[in-house]
Amino acid sequence: MKNTLIPATIAFLMLSPVTFAEDTKTGAQTETSTDTEFKTAEELEKAAEPAIGEAYLREKYGEWELRCIRDKVIEKEECRIFNLLADQDGKIIAQIDMQVLPKGGQAVAGVDIATPLGSLLTAQVVMTIDAGKAKRYPYTWCDQAGCYARFGMTQGEIDDMKRGAKANVIVSSVTAPDQPLNLDLSLSGFTAVWNAVALK
Repeated sequence: MKNTLIPATIAFLMLSPVTFAEDTKTGAQTETSTDTEFKTAEELEKAAEPAIGEAYLREKYGEWELRCIRDKVIEKEECRIFNLLADQDGKIIAQIDMQVLPKGGQAVAGVDIATPLGSLLTAQVVMTIDAGKAKRYPYTWCDQAGCYARFGMTQGEIDDMKRGAKANVIVSSVTAPDQPLNLDLSLSGFTAVWNAVALK
């Protein structure tokens, strides 16, 4: 897939995820927060007239958000579809953001999933929509904030998300590879937010 994702856009949408850590006394896996926490919709004020280069929340659709930034060079908005992934205790562990790609290619969406530092890269990111078939997506790179899986989704995969109620995303850590984390991804509002961008 041709890389059409915009690094400047990723910079404001990809906030620092938590990191995996290990309790040296018990060997139990825990999660620790980095300096930058995830921002919620309430923390991202919706600006009526955002300045060029300023990130803002344009709209919220169910559990999904449409976050945009005005490009300072071409004065055009670039928007991404955004959601957070939580574990069974409701703790935010990862995040997903998606961009509608230009028509004509096999992939209709560019997807980034950010997971904690210490993620087991060889296990990849595993996603299942409702009771469907599990799909694996490889990691692309890691930096000081976390590890990232970047991949394309076909129209069929997007349609599965539109029809679905919930997705399950599995990530594993190097400290406890036999205890993968099952993360909940609500699909409530996904159809509306996708259509708001894709049908423009």
